[in-house]
Amino acid sequence: MVTIPTLSQLYNDILSDLQSQYNVNIPIFGKVFLRAVAAVQAGKLKLFYLGLGNIQKNIWPDTADSVSIGGTLERFGLIKIKRNPFQAVAAQYTVQVTGLAGAVIPGYGKTQFLSDASSLNPGYLFTLDAPYTCTGSNDFITVRALTPGNISKLNIGDKLTATAPITNVTETGNTVTAVVVQPLDAETIEEYRTVVLYAFQSTPQGGAASDYRIWAGEVQGVAKVYPYAVSGRSNEINLFIESDVVDSTDGHGTPDVTIILEVLNQIEGNPYLGIIGKRPLGVFLVNYLPVTPYAVNVNISAANPVFTSTQKTAITNALTSWINTVRPFIAGAEILANKNDVIDLNNLILQILTAVPGSSFGAVTFTVNGTAFSVYQFVNGFIPYLNSVTYI
Repeated sequence: MVTIPTLSQLYNDILSDLQSQYNVNIPIFGKVFLRAVAAVQAGKLKLFYLGLGNIQKNIWPDTADSVSIGGTLERFGLIKIKRNPFQAVAAQYTVQVTGLAGAVIPGYGKTQFLSDASSLNPGYLFTLDAPYTCTGSNDFITVRALTPGNISKLNIGDKLTATAPITNVTETGNTVTAVVVQPLDAETIEEYRTVVLYAFQSTPQGGAASDYRIWAGEVQGVAKVYPYAVSGRSNEINLFIESDVVDSTDGHGTPDVTIILEVLNQIEGNPYLGIIGKRPLGVFLVNYLPVTPYAVNVNISAANPVFTSTQKTAITNALTSWINTVRPFIAGAEILANKNDVIDLNNLILQILTAVPGSSFGAVTFTVNGTAFSVYQFVNGFIPYLNSVTYI
């Protein structure tokens, strides 16, 4: 790899070459033509080096930029996992409306509803794709969010108001009664990069643990899966599924039913969706299960001097970031050097000292789901999240 020199280094190197070539000592002061030439040439060379550096970083998927800014990451992805990053999915909801029998609610985008101020995400527009004729009782329509992703997500019971009057139909009080399509956020470039790198590092083996990771990577919203052979049962697997935080039901990685079903379809196959099954012939049963998040509470004895609010925030952020990397280790699907499935006191203390270097504090303890431990290993689909940091 070529090391990119600084502009000053290029300038000085050119000056040195000119002085050597012409056997002169170029003055520092005054309007010196050769110094101007050196400055101009250094600027041009710097652009060439920057271009070369951009090429260097884009010949490998771990450093490549997105194609949107001239990179090659998605090209690697199309070659290896045969897809671009997932786009955000717009939610669809069943909404109960009130209207006289025979009243028509125009469709094809002509009718729009606005989420009320009391809803989970107020002020977002939803449209009706097909017209609906009211029966006068128990009328339900399906609306689609105009803003894809979780930013416009609604809860059951939230209210919508029509943005324009509808003849013989009540504009207000329209209630969300069911979720037809769950919203999903767009896959970030770094999430996409992680999937691409894993595909390069893992060779399909016809049903090994790594294959389940590769297959699940085809489902939007999945962060990682953890396959385990079921103890005491031959040819049966428990597949624990973790979703991206933004697409989880609890903000800690628990997937909703839709994501679990999509993983099932990818592995078992679904002829109605045109998906060919991938489950190996020797595996009789795969149990598709959500991960179980475990709350981790950290207690830190009094510091001397006492931690400031800024330091406490830094400690919480450091602990949160590190604990979110602790995950069950699957020997057949991961590199041993990346094994990080244990929380212990030494690691917690290290994170505190990293956040506040040189700090002095007392004992550190932690609990997992309310039980105190000095070492805890996460297995079988149990994943940690930082619930609280208490200073005692």
